[in-house]
Amino acid sequence: MRILLAIVHYWDPSGGGRHQSLRADPQPRIEALQQQLLCLRRLGLAQSMLHMADRAVYPANEGYCNAIEVKVVTDGQHHVLDQLEAAYQDCYQEVVTQPAHGRLLGFEAQRVLADALAEPYDLYGYLEDDLLIHDPCFFQKIQWFTALMGDSCLVLPQRLEFSPVPHRVDRFYIDGPIAEPDLRRLVPEAGPVRLVQWAGAQVPFEPPRNPHAGCFFLSRAQLAHWVAQPWWQDGDTSFISPLESAATLGIAKTFALFKPCLSHAAWLELQHYGTSFHGLIQGAAA
Repeated sequence: MRILLAIVHYWDPSGGGRHQSLRADPQPRIEALQQQLLCLRRLGLAQSMLHMADRAVYPANEGYCNAIEVKVVTDGQHHVLDQLEAAYQDCYQEVVTQPAHGRLLGFEAQRVLADALAEPYDLYGYLEDDLLIHDPCFFQKIQWFTALMGDSCLVLPQRLEFSPVPHRVDRFYIDGPIAEPDLRRLVPEAGPVRLVQWAGAQVPFEPPRNPHAGCFFLSRAQLAHWVAQPWWQDGDTSFISPLESAATLGIAKTFALFKPCLSHAAWLELQHYGTSFHGLIQGAAA
């Protein structure tokens, strides 16, 4: 599968500290981005098996290898790219844009994807810069879901955090339900749960009770359809913040959104780097 990914990356040490991207210490941003790039490398083409007889390596996992092209979208100034270890410098191409404000970089990343519509990519993906994909079937599952449900439907992963030490919540899914009035503005109908056959088992999907995932992955036809809509690049930032809005509002206006139900959340998931959401658990420290 040929995949184009646009990663929204921003770091402003004088930003006030509400998010990691606005704090003086660059190390969490460096580690998150390096881990993200490493996870994507592991889903790419460099997959081999060792033949013990001749101590040589031969291609492996061809059915799940992906030709992944990574574009890191920045404003050219507020980033940690020059602080990444040398081994990661060839894992991406920086795309410098000129948003009115760094908070609007997500809309620039949308445009980077749209500018590549003439290229024959199988998937066009948008990612915030702290999301780690571990599932070797992740992209194949998305393509399978779209082929089964049609281009009008879009499946999103469940985001989760892992505690680095034993914790009463070791595997923590972080995009829980939002307030009903806010949800209905984004996802007009609750809709029924859809049971879909996957590898001999039934996997339930539902319109999400929280449509944010910090990412989306579209087929070429889906992206072309979105670009043709009157709300394409409308700059709507009314959902939580400009960053969350860029990841969520456009696709919510365009597609019927689905996520795997929480009972089967691991079917399609990705990791949010760090433990910031663990700190929101009542009576628990991050």
